[in-house]
Amino acid sequence: MARSRKKIGRPNRVVYYLGFGVLRAYFRLFVGTKFRFDRSGLADLKSGPALIIAPHISGIDFITVGIACKKYTPTFVLSEHLFAKPLIRFILTNLGHVISKKMFCADAGTIMGIMRAKAEGNVIVLFPEGRMNAVAHTLPITPGTAELIKRLEIPVYCVIGNGAALADPKWYRGFRAGLVDVKTSKVFSAEELKSLSADEISKRVDGAIYHDDEKAMAGERYPAKDTVKGLDRVLYKCPECRAEFRLKAENCAVICKACGFMTELTDSYRFTNGKMGSINDWFYWQIDELDLGGVMESDIKIGAVGPDHNMDFNAGSGHLRLDRERLTLTGSFFGEPIDYSMELEQLGGTPYTPNREFDIYYKKKLLYLQPPDPRSVVKWVTFIDKAVAEKRGIKLNR
Repeated sequence: MARSRKKIGRPNRVVYYLGFGVLRAYFRLFVGTKFRFDRSGLADLKSGPALIIAPHISGIDFITVGIACKKYTPTFVLSEHLFAKPLIRFILTNLGHVISKKMFCADAGTIMGIMRAKAEGNVIVLFPEGRMNAVAHTLPITPGTAELIKRLEIPVYCVIGNGAALADPKWYRGFRAGLVDVKTSKVFSAEELKSLSADEISKRVDGAIYHDDEKAMAGERYPAKDTVKGLDRVLYKCPECRAEFRLKAENCAVICKACGFMTELTDSYRFTNGKMGSINDWFYWQIDELDLGGVMESDIKIGAVGPDHNMDFNAGSGHLRLDRERLTLTGSFFGEPIDYSMELEQLGGTPYTPNREFDIYYKKKLLYLQPPDPRSVVKWVTFIDKAVAEKRGIKLNR
């Protein structure tokens, strides 16, 4: 007898409402983060199936989307790396009924899960960039997103949390008080998708999620005891002397230990001195300065998910090489040899945690690549981003 297809299901409505209610109360009462919602763009969304897309520039994006769409108890499509921690894996699998996704890796299982969720009439949440940027600015959408949306032929809506990346920057260690102003809009009707090409869909999706929090929330304040805590995990090049990995971020100031340059960051995310007016300005200047004619090369540690389904950061070691054409890795993990080489355009991009690791998939297995100087992680990743953008003829900072 043929096996029945696995049912995706939906989160329990009581658990869902309670969980997101507690999160919202925590941020409001203990952090000082205020969420404001305009759900008018979802006015004609009565039930599923439907697709919600959202930019991914903050660790609390799932909270803004989850609260905005609470009446639908949506099905989230989330990165597989979140399942490498036991408690989170239990919550996401047994309570959240989420669909896992291998980022920047062909994954038929994810597509099947999304199609099943559609068949069950679910409202599905997808972050089309495939990963979170280091700064408050969106990335280009991943290849294949437009084709998936066209294939689904269901209404598409967008939820944007203005200020989310300022209340919870990827590089910062903690959360900040301030406003997260959530806006919604309708992007496509199901009927409209039938007549549009994948290229037309891609351009509209890219435009719908395009977001720059520094511009959207200019003038808003996001106070913190130390506004720059962790910023030297993503800013590594001095704009005055161009020395690399000599910046120190502490006590609300960024200081270059090579030339003595110093600037402070206000709680409205503006620098008080120097050529760079904001973090986004500085970050994208670093990318402009990257020389793709050079080579990055290093011995590294390798993390991998073990038999217990948990991430082991000491699973192996190897040698990593990167040029403008390809990434090459040799070594081993858990005794299994690695001989990996991929063209950067095929690789697409690499999710990462600043000052820790960046990720690739080897034979469908998630690997954490850990350079000896963890500050260099952001340089490895932005080298890949710049090379891929160049080959695809797109701009990273629009």
